[in-house]
Amino acid sequence: MLPPHSITSWDMFEEQFLAKFGDDRTTASLINELSNLKDKTKEKVKDFNSRFNKLLNKIPTTSAPGVDVQIKWYISSLPSNISIVLDRVNLATLAKNMKEALSIEKHITSLEKNTS
Repeated sequence: MLPPHSITSWDMFEEQFLAKFGDDRTTASLINELSNLKDKTKEKVKDFNSRFNKLLNKIPTTSAPGVDVQIKWYISSLPSNISIVLDRVNLATLAKNMKEALSIEKHITSLEKNTS
């Protein structure tokens, strides 16, 4: 435990916080993990989006891949029936791609229910 008033700047707070609660994986290993992330069998897009964002947010902003790379990795990580459609839509932001993936999943689910 730190003595009271021992943290005198935001940078010092960040350093101490990350030392105590941060991820001990290197930036390179986090980027590698993100680039190889895949959906789990029968995983909902909502849950996958959460895992993808959680991992992406662990990568320091200064080292994070560009938006185009993030989108490419995201789309390639999804099941093919969603990624094919999403890739053709060609949206500009990761958030828009995630929202569209949810919509596609919902549409596919409703089609599957109607054909059952």
